[in-house]
Amino acid sequence: MQKNSVLDWSLIVAIGIAWGSSFLFIKISAPEVGPITLVFSRLLIASLILTPFFITKKNLANIKEDWPSIMFLACINASIPFYLFSRAAIDLNAGTMSVLNGTTPLFAFVIASLWLRLSSNWIQLIGILIGMVGLLVFVGYESLEFSIVAIILCLLASFFYAFSSNFIFKTKQIDATYLASMTLLVATFLVFPFTFLENGLHLNHPSEVLLSVFLLGFLCTGLAYMGYVVLIKRVGPVKASTVVLIVPISGMLWANVFLGEVITGTMLIGSLLIITGVGLVNFFKEETS
Repeated sequence: MQKNSVLDWSLIVAIGIAWGSSFLFIKISAPEVGPITLVFSRLLIASLILTPFFITKKNLANIKEDWPSIMFLACINASIPFYLFSRAAIDLNAGTMSVLNGTTPLFAFVIASLWLRLSSNWIQLIGILIGMVGLLVFVGYESLEFSIVAIILCLLASFFYAFSSNFIFKTKQIDATYLASMTLLVATFLVFPFTFLENGLHLNHPSEVLLSVFLLGFLCTGLAYMGYVVLIKRVGPVKASTVVLIVPISGMLWANVFLGEVITGTMLIGSLLIITGVGLVNFFKEETS
């Protein structure tokens, strides 16, 4: 039991560290590459990395039964929310998007209670709300940007992520690594035709943009998404979704280590609230009623 807890927390921290850099990479690359092309690029890179290792002949034997679930997740857990956040990045800064993405655990809690009939725990709900307040304190109200359309896009993407996490939890019969790999692979093919609406896929971009796209695909999409699907199947949709709350903390550490950005007292207070909220949510066991 203790080993499982250590593994679960290790996944939460590792995914948070990876996703902590994602909004920065999106902000750097989306205006230059284009929202749709960026989505296709990150999906293509992730698929090239995951497919050779995690899609086997044994998995493909059940492809007919698994196909509806894979196609559904490819739409609402990859291609559509990826595009929504990439489009929103043109009008919102990374801090604002992280706050909006922080609504995912709340959506996941409501969906899990109403749809999956997972036992509702008010302390978990309080933990989610404390974490969301911590996000707001961390980012600072004065630094938020307001664009109604972009905010709606982020909230819609967060809802899709929350619904997807509940859906993944229900697909217990499908191997997690195979499900993650196939979801990203199918999403790649779904998005590809739409890249022609922009300038198309090419490498004629500044080196920092190309590096951002690669890391977004390899680290934030491929490896982190794989870990996230595994985490959902291990601990449930609500606990797994709290990863998004710690993303800004890891982003703060990335910026401090590599960019020398100052860590303020307000950021530390926000981090403490976030960690408290995530701890409350993950302390309690979810059971179906």
